[in-house]
Amino acid sequence: MPQIDYMKVLDIAALTLETSSHIEVRALDLTIFNAVLIREDGSELNILVKTSEYELELTLDNIFSNNKEFDKWLSKFEFQLEQNFFKNIALEHHGNGKEYKIKILF
Repeated sequence: MPQIDYMKVLDIAALTLETSSHIEVRALDLTIFNAVLIREDGSELNILVKTSEYELELTLDNIFSNNKEFDKWLSKFEFQLEQNFFKNIALEHHGNGKEYKIKILF
């Protein structure tokens, strides 16, 4: 299991994405989880979480209109992670037209 709680990471994602605080999580495997967050307009946002010993990988749908908006959210997300876990968090990310992958290294 990772050194940080993936549920806390999902709570921080919900906070920074301004979605409902209720998160429905389903285990797809021992290390892979699917989280469903409800957005303000009632639509669902799916986040796939892959855990390993020293990292978490989040895969989320592209809900951002441009890269600048994504970068702004990512810096807010990183700041909240560091505030909640009291440690430096390194993020790696890449995306294509339909999804973003964010690797959280600790």
